[in-house]
Amino acid sequence: MAPTSTTSNTSAAVRKEEEALRRSDEDLQHEALTAERDAKSMTVVSDDDIAGKSSIKRCPFAHDNIDADANHPAAKQHPFRHIPLRMVGDSGRTHNHSSATKQLIEKEVSLQDLTRMTNQFYELAFQDATLDLFIRSHEDPHGQRFAKWIHQKLSGSTVWDDDRRYHRDTKTAHPVAGGYSVVVHDRSSAHVAAWHSLKRPPQDAGRHFTLEECRVWMRLHFWAMRLSGVMQQSPSFADYYVRFIAHFVSVYERTAPQFARDSLRWSADPDNIKRYIADGRKMNEVLGISFADAVSQVPQKEIDDDEWPYF
Repeated sequence: MAPTSTTSNTSAAVRKEEEALRRSDEDLQHEALTAERDAKSMTVVSDDDIAGKSSIKRCPFAHDNIDADANHPAAKQHPFRHIPLRMVGDSGRTHNHSSATKQLIEKEVSLQDLTRMTNQFYELAFQDATLDLFIRSHEDPHGQRFAKWIHQKLSGSTVWDDDRRYHRDTKTAHPVAGGYSVVVHDRSSAHVAAWHSLKRPPQDAGRHFTLEECRVWMRLHFWAMRLSGVMQQSPSFADYYVRFIAHFVSVYERTAPQFARDSLRWSADPDNIKRYIADGRKMNEVLGISFADAVSQVPQKEIDDDEWPYF
C-alpha cells in the first residue's frame, strides 16, 4: 500500500530533524560524508604529535576497589598510557583516530571486546526505567552496531560504514510517534527515532535528550565497561573512552560532558548500584532536579575545567 500524504509529510518532517541534527555537529557531518571519510586532508594534529603527547601517567583506575585486578593478564601486558583525543577539521571539533588509538584496537581491545561491552550496556538499558523508553525493540542488534561505531572511530576501519550502508539501502522504515516513520541507518536517524519513540509518554514524544537522561546513559555505559571486564583489560582504553564519550555526548546536551567523570565514579560504589536497583532501576538522585542541584553533585573543579576532555 502506498503511503498516505499525511505519512509522507510527517516522515519528511522527521527527516528535517535528522538534517538539522547533522548540521549542528561536525562529527555527524563527517560521518555523513562516507565518500570523504579519509581525513588526511583535514588533519590539524599529526600522529607524531599525538605520539609525543602520549605518556606513562598514573592510571586513573589504580585505586578502583571494584575493578583493580593486579593479576589480570591483560593488565600486565598493557601498561597504562594517557592518549589524547585527536581532533581535526576546520575548527578542530571533529574526532579522528590516531596511531595510538589504532594500537589500542589492534593490541588491547578487539571488536569482540567492544561488542561484549556494548551488549552489556544494552542489557542494563533494557531494564532501566528511563532509557528503555527510547528503545524501539530489544531484538535489534543495538550492541553490535554501537561496537562497530566505536571500532571505526578508534581504528579507521569501515565496519560501521558497511553496516549502516546496508540499513540505508534496505530502506526499512520503522513507525514512531505522531504517525512518523524513520529509516535508521546512522547516529542522527537513530536518535531522532529515539526522540519520537512510541514507548515514550505522548507529552514527551519528540523531546530531545536532557542532561538527566545523558547522565543516566553515561552511568550505565561506564558500569557496563566495568562489568564486561574491558576496564580491567585495558586501563588506557578506559581512560580514553570516558573522554571520548564526553566529547560525543555534547551534541545531545552541551552541559553533559562536565558530568562524565562523575558518571564513571558512580558505578565504582556498590552502594550506588544497590540503591539504583532497590529504587526500581531509577536514578532518583538525578531525575527531575535543577541544573544547579546537578552541578552541586560534581566537584567544582570539574565544572570549571574548560580544557577536559581534550587536554
